[in-house]
Amino acid sequence: MNRNEWRPEGTGIVSRKDLKKYMVRNNTAGTIHFFLHLTAIMFTGYLLIQAMFTWWCAPLLILHGSMIAFLFAPMHECVHSSAFRTRSLNVAVGRIAGLIILRPFLYLKYRHMAHHTFTQHPQSDPDRVDFPRDMSEYLQHISSYNIWHRMLGNLFNLSLGRFTEEEREFIPQSELKPVANEARTMMLVYAVVLGVSVYFQSWLAVYLWLLPRILGEPALRAVRMIEHTGMAESPNMLENTRTTKSNMFVRFVYWNMPFHAEHHLYPSVPFHALPRLHTVVKDHLREVAPGVLSVHAKILSRLLFGRNRFSNPNNSTD
Repeated sequence: MNRNEWRPEGTGIVSRKDLKKYMVRNNTAGTIHFFLHLTAIMFTGYLLIQAMFTWWCAPLLILHGSMIAFLFAPMHECVHSSAFRTRSLNVAVGRIAGLIILRPFLYLKYRHMAHHTFTQHPQSDPDRVDFPRDMSEYLQHISSYNIWHRMLGNLFNLSLGRFTEEEREFIPQSELKPVANEARTMMLVYAVVLGVSVYFQSWLAVYLWLLPRILGEPALRAVRMIEHTGMAESPNMLENTRTTKSNMFVRFVYWNMPFHAEHHLYPSVPFHALPRLHTVVKDHLREVAPGVLSVHAKILSRLLFGRNRFSNPNNSTD
């Protein structure tokens, strides 16, 4: 099916009238959640400082970095302008989170809208990740080995005003300059951080931010990988996206995005309403997995033993 025929399906489960009660946005829920997320980062950062030069710093680097990496969640929510009722607050928080995790907010906005429009389309979904062909591909993805080159290269090219043909497909012509300017501003901030660190001969920015950020990415990748891997190459959002119940900690750091099919069905519904929406649509979903590890167990089972335990029989990688 070509991109012109790709029309998202499955949204008729909830009527427009009933959907309104789930779409109410407010500043309070987002502010409290963002404050708690930042508090968790400051707490793990404090522990990391206390553990400096001890063996405890190794696991704490990963924990602290994971909390930082999951700032992708509020950034993503702000891309949809649903974390807060106030538009300027969505933009401010989204850009702050993006600056910390080295991802441009405005660029993600347009890239992510294309992902929602063409979810699981073999050519037109910019965030599509093919089912790994072997263990090597699986490990490369979940370890983020192949992610940083793309992310940092992308940031650098955007700052130079270089856009690929694919990017020009999803970024409006009028927005190319603002996207480039945002990347340039980010590069300038990073240059200032580098300059200050060199001047004071300090490794704190590396120890508390950059190194943990790199080490924390696999945790984010492990969770993001379960959202569409093994699901149908279909415009039907009941089939192309997986919801995962997960535990309270994962739902907290990922701002309820494990309810991912619900999010794709109704992307304007704010994060705090997704658990309630789940109770309405859960019986219509193709797959509701019990947890992150269970999905990865399925992926590994298929890779190692050729067992196709996914609910979707139509994926081109089967």
